[in-house]
Amino acid sequence: MPTSTDDGAWLDPKWLVIGFALAAYGLIASYDWRLGLAAGALLGLAGLTWLALALHYRAGPPTARSRLVELARQQMRNRRLAAARVPVRSGAQQPPQPPQRP
Repeated sequence: MPTSTDDGAWLDPKWLVIGFALAAYGLIASYDWRLGLAAGALLGLAGLTWLALALHYRAGPPTARSRLVELARQQMRNRRLAAARVPVRSGAQQPPQPPQRP
């Protein structure tokens, strides 16, 4: 199961995008300071927009996606517990089944 972005994990793709944006900004700023100012203004505007959206949608009831993710995690925990309780046998290790009557 892929990592959810609801967890706030450090390996979230947004950190990769932010890192590349800052690296690109550094390269542009070192090439020409006027381009660096323009790129910094655009990067700052994008950051402020992201922050405004993140703060606006931060609070609220859980979404259908988060409920579904929690249900899937609960099922995964239940399956792990069931697998830990009952040893799994392969076909060769299973005892022979008694013949069935017609």
